[in-house]
Amino acid sequence: MPRVIRSLDGNIAVVSLHNPKAGNALTRPIYEQLCAAWEWVDATPEVRVVVFTAAGERHFCVGADMSALTEQGTLRVPGEQWKLTWRLAGVKKPVVVAINGTAAGGGLGFVTDGDVVIAARHARFLDTHTAVGQVCGYGALRMVSIIGPSEATRVAIGGGVLSAERAHELGLVNELADTAPEALARALEIAGAIANASPTAVAETLGLVRALSRSAENDETLRRADRVVDAHMRHPDASEGPRAWLDKRPAVWV
Repeated sequence: MPRVIRSLDGNIAVVSLHNPKAGNALTRPIYEQLCAAWEWVDATPEVRVVVFTAAGERHFCVGADMSALTEQGTLRVPGEQWKLTWRLAGVKKPVVVAINGTAAGGGLGFVTDGDVVIAARHARFLDTHTAVGQVCGYGALRMVSIIGPSEATRVAIGGGVLSAERAHELGLVNELADTAPEALARALEIAGAIANASPTAVAETLGLVRALSRSAENDETLRRADRVVDAHMRHPDASEGPRAWLDKRPAVWV
């Protein structure tokens, strides 16, 4: 059964994580399905805008499935170009994100890379990477330029949790909706307005906005982060943390 569902309605593509019983956690097959979805979005001329969301009303994406982190290469192949989000995959079309619940760890990347982000009021944002022996995720690093280094550090290493309201105050979220279905409806409404605008004007404008939001220095740091993450996966803590979590015992760090 596909865990990434995609559809096309007119000029609006909807891509959705569909593994709600596991918190829409990321596995290698789901990652590969996401890569295929971004290739489809990029190669389909009819697609003018994307709405990205997830199934259920409790979790948006809790990050990597813990069992996928117990051995190097189970989720992420060392040295490969990481294409988890549309921006990392080089998609130049606008993406509106509808957050239906908790976004954690690797799930934060989908939030930080959204061009417009709508969240249900019960959503939460956090990063648990360091608690399970991992280097913080791409999303936590991207948050530095969005919500500032202090709040991003609190989330990345301090166990900080952002409520939907706080995320909205800081600019991580554009709009709040009372429920997950209302968040999706609002995202589709915004996507409709984008789809009805001049495709050329939208593409040129989006390119300029994205260029302003990413400096060459930030891009180099993110590339260095890939190398750091790959190297750290060979450190004993990187597998001890997930195993301890799965075994429900305290981790023994090196």
